Amino acid sequence: MDIRRANGLMTIAFAAILGLSVTGCDFIGGGDDASAGPGLFPVKIDGSWGFINADGRIKIPPQFETIEPFSENKAAVQVAGNWGYINADGAMFISPQYRVAGKFSEGLAAVRGTDFGASYGFIDESGAVVIPAAFDLALPFSEGLAAVRIDGQWGYIDRSGNMTIAAEYSDAQQFSEGLAAVEGRDGWIYINRSGEAAINPTFSINAATRFSEGLAAFATNDGWGYMDRSGTPVISPQYQEATPFSDGRAAVRDGRYGYINQRGEVVIENQFDGAQQFSEGLAPVRFNSDWTYVDIAEGRVAINKTYETAEPFVSGIARVSDGGDNPRIGYIDRDGEYVWYPTR
Repeated sequence: MDIRRANGLMTIAFAAILGLSVTGCDFIGGGDDASAGPGLFPVKIDGSWGFINADGRIKIPPQFETIEPFSENKAAVQVAGNWGYINADGAMFISPQYRVAGKFSEGLAAVRGTDFGASYGFIDESGAVVIPAAFDLALPFSEGLAAVRIDGQWGYIDRSGNMTIAAEYSDAQQFSEGLAAVEGRDGWIYINRSGEAAINPTFSINAATRFSEGLAAFATNDGWGYMDRSGTPVISPQYQEATPFSDGRAAVRDGRYGYINQRGEVVIENQFDGAQQFSEGLAPVRFNSDWTYVDIAEGRVAINKTYETAEPFVSGIARVSDGGDNPRIGYIDRDGEYVWYPTR
């Protein structure tokens, strides 16, 4: 999958640093929201993909070439090179017929046909085309709108396929907390759901992220900082990298990685070679080339084991791997014990 700028330039940088991977489609999936699924997690055995539950028991036997995490109790799967959808029981309810199959969001999914030069459209949960294929690229629906690209420019459509915000931006992100970051001729601004400029600061924004917990990370020539919904910089640009807030904490890099609170105070010292967002009270951090987890209360190592890659916790378990070009993927519980020993 060719990764597009999901959350501005920062996301690409963090994806490379953290070793994150996204598979299965060549448009942005809008994030890996495994918590929106039925508590099933991708695993790979002898080259085929299936799903386990949080106890590590196989619920959908490995049989697919590639899979995406569940969203709204549906998952995109690849069979014989084409993509279709299964339900939580593993039944194929939309046959493999797409070159690209996006995640379901707000009852709709962006898909792209197998014909050369095919455009993106949207299907509903029955597989019926509800928004005809007409777009170069498409993001999932969020807050009733989806960003789509037409002739190289981005705008937004509603669930009926009406272009509610004209395609006039060189880049665009999903709506979050009522606002979306878009890139125009003079840099990034934030618009509301009516397409009006809600935040158009006097200073130039080089990159911007979605709002999370009332704040959004943005970059200027001075570095990354955070603004509130009025566009006021509440944490001045100063960091080499910055992530969205989660659980009241944000990972930032100032030489090394640490965590700040929403007042910009350092709550976990800059001591890590990599850091990800908190989830369920724990966050993956890297010392040299090894990943482990710290707790949110004191920032101390919470799992006395290391992994070559590590991802945030979802429903009590976290995905880890032994790295490499063909990594073995496993899942651990909060004690660091394997509920699914790494396989490939």
